[in-house]
Amino acid sequence: MKWLLPALLAVAGQAFAQDDARRWLGEMSSALRSLDYDGTFVYLHDGKLEAMRIVHQAGEYGEMERLVSLTGSPREVLRDDRVVTCIMADSKSVMVGQSHTRQPFPVVPGDLDGLSHYYQLQEVGDDRMAGYLSRVISITPKDKFRYGYRFWIDASNYMLLKSDLTDVDGKAIEQVMFTRLNVGGGIPVAALQPSLTGDGYNWSRQGADSQNPAARTGKPGWAVKRLPAGFELTDFQHKRMRKDGASVEHLVFSDGLATMSVYVEKLQSDDDAFQGLSSMGAMNAFGAVVEGYQVTVVGEVPPATVQMVASSVESTGPGSGPDHD
Repeated sequence: MKWLLPALLAVAGQAFAQDDARRWLGEMSSALRSLDYDGTFVYLHDGKLEAMRIVHQAGEYGEMERLVSLTGSPREVLRDDRVVTCIMADSKSVMVGQSHTRQPFPVVPGDLDGLSHYYQLQEVGDDRMAGYLSRVISITPKDKFRYGYRFWIDASNYMLLKSDLTDVDGKAIEQVMFTRLNVGGGIPVAALQPSLTGDGYNWSRQGADSQNPAARTGKPGWAVKRLPAGFELTDFQHKRMRKDGASVEHLVFSDGLATMSVYVEKLQSDDDAFQGLSSMGAMNAFGAVVEGYQVTVVGEVPPATVQMVASSVESTGPGSGPDHD
């Protein structure tokens, strides 16, 4: 029985550590949504380094955010609870669509208990980042089919100071790190206004299909037979993405943290099929041809994941998929 007490203490210690990690992650998610802040951060991905400014305000009418590129071609993203507007100077275009998940900051789900089935949540220790004392929290996958994260969280206000997206070996693939950050103190109205007016630009509205109930009616005409544990279908639509008007079936799968998209479209005689793996930083895509249809799986997940999913996509029969008559 001498070994029992140390074993029980070790298990209890791990449980407390997981609870502490959950608390830090929950506070960080709340801080990103509820605090007013103005900062500059660097974003390292795919061998490139970008500098960006973010201005965020949380008020009685919801969140407002402005993201400005400080390197490369001028571009700005304005977001509130309903609409996201992307202004791009190089193409002289403005795209307006539904508000979407904050990028490039990761969004930690509210159901951290569910997440812990597939990831190990752990406090790593203390560190200094951007001049502030921070607590380092890791989210480590329990299998090879998803990426992990490390977060540096301000010990005083729980603001995210740095994040690493890590591969299956724990090496950083992408990094976001603040070099300047002011929290609180009020955000001037002018700081949330775009410097690019968009005058003379081409304007387009995205996501029209998502507003159309017909885009979500019926059942998917395609199914994925092999998914990593924890991934579930969270959305599907029939989208008009081709110039010839043909529809594309879009299925979205998520484990609560990682997300994958599966696109299925009928191959035309003049189409070049995409087959095999394509990678850009942490984003991987795998293409396959199934029964005359192009299947493309895209996600911020390891190459093994998109390959496994793409190779297991099957038709559920005529009548429900894109362009099945």
